[in-house]
Amino acid sequence: MAERIVSMHAAHRSGKEVVDGFLSRPSAGSERPAIVLVHGYRGLDDGQRTVTRRFAQEGFVCLSPDLFHGKTYQTLEDCALKKTSLDIPRAVHNIADSVPYLRKLPWVGDKKVAVLGFCMGGGLALYALAQSKAFAAGVIYYQSLFPDPEDLKDIAAPMLCHYGTDDPGTTQTEIDLFRQSLDKHKKKYEIAMYPGAGHAFLNNPQSKNVANRQAAEKSVTQTAKWLRKALA
Repeated sequence: MAERIVSMHAAHRSGKEVVDGFLSRPSAGSERPAIVLVHGYRGLDDGQRTVTRRFAQEGFVCLSPDLFHGKTYQTLEDCALKKTSLDIPRAVHNIADSVPYLRKLPWVGDKKVAVLGFCMGGGLALYALAQSKAFAAGVIYYQSLFPDPEDLKDIAAPMLCHYGTDDPGTTQTEIDLFRQSLDKHKKKYEIAMYPGAGHAFLNNPQSKNVANRQAAEKSVTQTAKWLRKALA
């Protein structure tokens, strides 16, 4: 049964800048494990807010940092330009620096924190896992930003990775290369495949594709179960 939640604007310091964000958490005030959710190339849009709320209903304190600093993008051309122009080190620092902020909240305290990313955010989550030991687990949804294999070697946390079989952005070849890199570096991971599902099957709530909707529900259930164990 979904928990009642409360959602609100959030902000945390990252170096010399303040990063806005969107936070959802269970209304019941006990300490909970947390998830930092990393948005895709549209930015912190309504779809990202929806999935932030969705995982909060599963019992986690959920924070989506706004890596585009107030801007969202709609057209393929604008979204792709923003992704390919992104200052990746800055974005990764913004993600990692959200953990000390979460630790200050009475709803998180010393509980473990995971990072979960969609599309572009999936790749950023991989960088964050490799460069910060603050995350106890990682969930990767169909990354469309692909780090060099050598940039994955410092990942220590376990990962759960989700992909659709009908995804032109994150192809089977990319998934196989990723798997080879993880095996080479002896990483602990699981890969879940969803027949007929395309790209952004979870963070695009407007999708009318039945396979996408089924993959979205199944993946959330699997992720929540996996994270409860990984963050225990």
